[in-house]
Amino acid sequence: MNPYEGATQEAATSPSAVKSGLTLGTILGRLLISAISWSIHCLVTGGLLFVFVVVIPMAKQDLEEFELDLPAISDWVFGISSLFIHYWYLLVVALVIIDLPIAITVCYLDQKYQWVTWVWFTSYLLIAFFLVVVACPGGILPFVNVMFSLSVIHLA
Repeated sequence: MNPYEGATQEAATSPSAVKSGLTLGTILGRLLISAISWSIHCLVTGGLLFVFVVVIPMAKQDLEEFELDLPAISDWVFGISSLFIHYWYLLVVALVIIDLPIAITVCYLDQKYQWVTWVWFTSYLLIAFFLVVVACPGGILPFVNVMFSLSVIHLA
């Protein structure tokens, strides 16, 4: 279903044609799409907060017991985790103040600007994916070093 189907350039220039093109069904459909895409962003944000506020600090606490020299990526991940722990509310506020209005407005863009919708939606997911991909080795690499040290001690 294409919401722009049958619309011509001449018809879109008159204000009466624009008003008649936005029926209640069209508006509700676009708001539903906005709500679904924004809820996906909220779920991704919740997942990021869980990883960086709960999981990474548990790994950091376990690693502090061994007093190891951590790789740079682990220090970087622990720094990001510290930012998430101390400023998580800014992420939630940004989701409501910035992301929600964008979610609503991108559904009302002209068809030639629909690429902005894809950029908005996928860029957030790609940034979240990048953070999780970086967090995995940053949290796991020190444990590999611990296991290697324990196996060397056990063999000796």
